[in-house]
Amino acid sequence: MPPKKPQPIRNESKPKGDAVEGPLLQAVVLADSYNRRFEVLCLDQPRVLLPLCSTPLLSWTLESLALSKVKQVFIFCGVHADKIRDFVASSPYNSTLDIQCLSSKTARTAGDALRELDAMHVLDPEKPFILVQSPIISNYDLSKIVDAHKKRREVDKNFIMTMGIGRGGRRHPESPIMLVHPASSRLLHYVQQPLSPAPLRVTFPASIFLDPFPVDMDSYEVWSGPSASSSRGGFRDLGIDICEADIPALCTENFDYHDLRRHLVNGVLTSELLGKKIAVHLVGSEDDEEVKGDHRSGSGGKYVERVRDTRTFAEITRDMLRRWAFPLAPDLNDPSGVQYELRKGNVYIARDNVVLSRTTTLRGPLLIGPRSALNHNTLVNQSTLGADCSVGPNTTITTSYIFDDVRIGANCLLEECIVGKNVQIADGVKIGRGVLIGDGVKLGKGAAVPDFARIGRERYRPDNFDSDDEDEDEDDEVDDPRRLQVLGPDSVGFIWPQEEEEPPSDSEDEGEDPFEHPRNKRLLQLGRTLSNLTASSASLSTLSKASSSPPESPMSGASDDSLPDMPSLILDSGPPAAFYSEASASIARAYEEGHSTENAALEMKTLVMGYNAGIDRAREEIMKFLLGKVDASGKLGDVLTSATKVFSRWGGMVKEFSPSDPTNIALDAQLFSRA
Repeated sequence: MPPKKPQPIRNESKPKGDAVEGPLLQAVVLADSYNRRFEVLCLDQPRVLLPLCSTPLLSWTLESLALSKVKQVFIFCGVHADKIRDFVASSPYNSTLDIQCLSSKTARTAGDALRELDAMHVLDPEKPFILVQSPIISNYDLSKIVDAHKKRREVDKNFIMTMGIGRGGRRHPESPIMLVHPASSRLLHYVQQPLSPAPLRVTFPASIFLDPFPVDMDSYEVWSGPSASSSRGGFRDLGIDICEADIPALCTENFDYHDLRRHLVNGVLTSELLGKKIAVHLVGSEDDEEVKGDHRSGSGGKYVERVRDTRTFAEITRDMLRRWAFPLAPDLNDPSGVQYELRKGNVYIARDNVVLSRTTTLRGPLLIGPRSALNHNTLVNQSTLGADCSVGPNTTITTSYIFDDVRIGANCLLEECIVGKNVQIADGVKIGRGVLIGDGVKLGKGAAVPDFARIGRERYRPDNFDSDDEDEDEDDEVDDPRRLQVLGPDSVGFIWPQEEEEPPSDSEDEGEDPFEHPRNKRLLQLGRTLSNLTASSASLSTLSKASSSPPESPMSGASDDSLPDMPSLILDSGPPAAFYSEASASIARAYEEGHSTENAALEMKTLVMGYNAGIDRAREEIMKFLLGKVDASGKLGDVLTSATKVFSRWGGMVKEFSPSDPTNIALDAQLFSRA
């Protein structure tokens, strides 16, 4: 449908002292996620204000948009809109960008947000705008996608939307499969492809091939997410769209459009009456050296990622600390204004009164916020600590993300978790991987929080919660035996159900989303590994009417760089060579420096999770190293004495990687002896 007639913009752009002449580029940022993945961390603040590297996600998003020549930003807010307004009012971006906060208490989906945005008439109907669905970190100039969209519109006005697509990257449980006409960059079909349960096949409408448009469309490409065997191939949906005014208008006309991909995109692609088209733009395709550079940051060193769950939150944090999003880095371009010193090993230390004991061990990449203090014999490994944090003696923190003003006692162990602000953790507390602890929680002495638990300051409220039952349930919740057993009597907080255990939403639309299947939702969580999900790297990436394939199959095999993950009998090729070299160096360092088996195993687990290597590969490396330290040159009794000495000291590390089946250890020993 054509866009609405021009309407006067309610809030005119504020004049900026450093503004440059040129067309006004607008962007819309959806502040709400419209899911519950960060809910336990967002009781007091919206998702966009969660700190990544001690800086709010909204700051990184505004910085990314400013680098893309955006002049006016509309932030569509739902919950905690007042806090977003307060943040914008005090933000330095308020003087360089025209930022307007638009709030709604009734929008429950992204489609609702666009409907209300259409009713406000704040967007210029004659110009495209950038739609950002999730907080982004990007060093790529998004205006290049806008320019490509405008050129495409000059040829064909029916293109009303261009989706930003990235090449390569990590495997993710929310990776779609797209059918594309490469010559025109036209998107023909879009289907969601969860990792679990993985569909056995992909279905394309026959009409695409029987009656193609234009008539000379004789080749097609299937774009899918990165495979398990390589992070250089495949394609990922960036969640960044260039939209014409038709897009909000279509949501207004179709009240069943809720999800922007499953409903809006597929609605446009399958509607013959509309006659509208959607294009895809591959980041870096406008450059000659599009296939060069670090694959993690896109071609040519370009980095575009979005924070959509706790898994990507952790991954992007590590990317930032490794400087993959350069020049977006804590020491160079921190929007919060905090100054950091970059030390060897990608260790960032704030210059404002950080206290480190002489016996503190720091293993990067990591970040220590201002006015934080670490006591003696503390180990911080690949983690971030916010401002005003304190860590007691003999405490280990690995691959964890600690927000501001957190107090951690002595002899604690935190492994791959997220801890909200103003949390107090007493002595001897152990926090398992994947744990989320909300703001203001207090964990009593000796508490042991199990893996993937969620602890909130307030009780869990399902979507259909009845406030009349609150007083009746309160006493039962406080005296819950499981809560007392896990958190202890001195703790202040409540155990929430794990995300995949949440009752289904009342929304009629919820059950249709394959990404919201409980098995797939588990994989979106921090600490979950994808290494045990094997998938074929050999599939079909090109469809051609002129193919040399047999008549019954119009498909031809091609490179596996952009192939959908399909079930097969092909075995996993294993982790890259870098894992084995780093694992060997880690074990050797622990052996020579006399580390405890717990810390040595913890560092090895960090490598396993970083490379998705699997515990079997790690155990094989440990056994190979330890058996190599056994002196086998003497008599049998001497060999036994040497082996007893080695495994008495280091056997506990091996058990960490084969807790239930010692047969694997024996098999590893046999493989070593044969070699």
